[in-house]
Amino acid sequence: MSQREFLADLDAALHAGFASAGMAEVGEYTAPGSSTAVPCEVYVDRDVETIGGLRQFVANRVEIAYVCRDGLVLVQGGKVKIDGIAYTNSKIVSDDGSLSRWTVRNG
Repeated sequence: MSQREFLADLDAALHAGFASAGMAEVGEYTAPGSSTAVPCEVYVDRDVETIGGLRQFVANRVEIAYVCRDGLVLVQGGKVKIDGIAYTNSKIVSDDGSLSRWTVRNG
């Protein structure tokens, strides 16, 4: 088993525990141009505040971290519905092959 595979399994197991405690969500992801939604495990971080390269603050953004699974192809413009709220992937923040973090916008 590779390191990436191990971390993917670990992140999936951690997510299951967090979801049962109400600290993580399960959503439905739909790629652009597709009509079929795929189940996905996610963490939603609301009101994220970061400091930009010029020391300016960027506040009130939402980021979603997806647990990477086979069959889940995340792209800009992809939509995820979580707890009745729809989000659209805007920009990838990071992806280590186990978790993929995106900034999202409503809709």
